[in-house]
Amino acid sequence: MLLVAFSLVSVVFSVKVLFSDLNPKREATQAQASGIFTAFIYQYINEVHPVKLPPGRSWVIQSIEFPNAHSAIVETSDKQTRSRLEFIFAIEDPNIRILKITDLTNRDIEDARLALTRYYDFLRNADYENAALYYGGPIAPLVRYGGDQAPLPKLLQGYCESNTPGKRCLSFTISEGTRGEAPDTYTFTVNYYQADNTRFALPDGISDFTAHVEQRAGNIFVVDTLPFD
Repeated sequence: MLLVAFSLVSVVFSVKVLFSDLNPKREATQAQASGIFTAFIYQYINEVHPVKLPPGRSWVIQSIEFPNAHSAIVETSDKQTRSRLEFIFAIEDPNIRILKITDLTNRDIEDARLALTRYYDFLRNADYENAALYYGGPIAPLVRYGGDQAPLPKLLQGYCESNTPGKRCLSFTISEGTRGEAPDTYTFTVNYYQADNTRFALPDGISDFTAHVEQRAGNIFVVDTLPFD
């Protein structure tokens, strides 16, 4: 999914400054900038939102986060569609200038999918050192494949060699992902294919496998499941 960036450098919106105690350089603190932006965005969200809705529908702000004094993450909904936008702005008393809007809608799902793809690619290519960097699930199910003192790459190697016909994890396809019930979790359906391109199935006939990805601190995505669980 391509991220669409909208540059609005030439557009300046006038708003009432909420604070009268700006410093001598007329610079807003982060708290002041957040307050000014919040007042602005609640009033003008439908004017500045990159997706223009048909008559009778309007964007409603669900949440606002401020990573720093010059950016905001705004989540909106019109009861049918959700969006997540990043605003880069500058406070120029008594104006607020919107410098850039980036559509982040579903970017987290794409990042989760990318982490899952890399994890499976490393396993398929027997690069267990790098695969281990993306595994964030429990170690207990892997102990049988190398012992409780074995490093994670060795455990993943033992897992793949013990559970697949060619003693190596298989090629795969990944479905579109969905957000899990818990915050910052994502679920994907995965299918695996053997060397003759036939779909891999367990003895009980199961051929659709569920993979779980979790977003952790620092915008790091890890896989919580093993391939054939």
